[in-house]
Amino acid sequence: MKDFSLFGSLGQASGNEVGEVFRSFIRSHVRSLICGVMAEEVAVLCGPKHQPASGEYFRSGNSPGRIRIGGHRETLIRPRVRRRTSGGTTEEVSLSTYEGASDPGQLEASILAALKAGVSSREIADVAGDSHGTSRSSVSRLWKEVGQKFVNELRNGDLSQTDWVALMIDGIVLSKDETGIVVIGIDATGTKHVLDFELGSSENKAVCADLLRRITARGFSCQRRLFAVLDGSDALRNALLEFFSDAVIQRCLVHKERNIRAKLSKRHWGELARLFKRLRSVQGAIAALEVVRELEVFLK
Repeated sequence: MKDFSLFGSLGQASGNEVGEVFRSFIRSHVRSLICGVMAEEVAVLCGPKHQPASGEYFRSGNSPGRIRIGGHRETLIRPRVRRRTSGGTTEEVSLSTYEGASDPGQLEASILAALKAGVSSREIADVAGDSHGTSRSSVSRLWKEVGQKFVNELRNGDLSQTDWVALMIDGIVLSKDETGIVVIGIDATGTKHVLDFELGSSENKAVCADLLRRITARGFSCQRRLFAVLDGSDALRNALLEFFSDAVIQRCLVHKERNIRAKLSKRHWGELARLFKRLRSVQGAIAALEVVRELEVFLK
């Protein structure tokens, strides 16, 4: 069975820190997303927990379940549902959401749909169950509803109580058809936090401005000059300077190295990697300048 490749593609490239942080963030929430969508399906079948329907479906406790996340099998508690038959007996009902979560490929598609729905209300439709359980389209809408709740919780968090020192903003690949921009905040302790994300290209200034407008409205500010690491996009840079005019901006070295490597033959890649490794590890402006000069000589 094909592994859950979404988590790998979120990273875009080894060393891309924004992608790695965002990947870890999504991964840490996958279990709660799955539990949420299973609970929604049970509610569709059986009615609200505090006011269950008197139809053919009814709750029947919980049992251990297993899913595959990022190449690892994880355990969770799955709800159980039974159905009354015409013969007066009952039978177990297999939850479509749990079956889908057990398939890495289907889980990937569901999470992508949930993320898309979370940032675009147009992706949401009313949820309705059919007479024989939940249809595939209903399950899809359940995932979208859970995704919208997830993104709303992320975007409603208060940022004013944290001592922020830096921002990392980068465009990452979500799938072959979807890209997104992720904003990572770094606090005074060095901890990285996913603040928001948006679908679109980092070349789109309007999308970048919307992201920055949302986080500043939630209280993001910096008591000192903000340090920002960007991917080199002019749109990102221009949008950032509109909100933080005195920000100190650094070009992401991972992107810079990747762009230079694309213009070199493979026999030079090892030396290029060595120089950039030195550049990332040096301390102080003078030492960094020496490495930059050595890099310039190499590129000539």
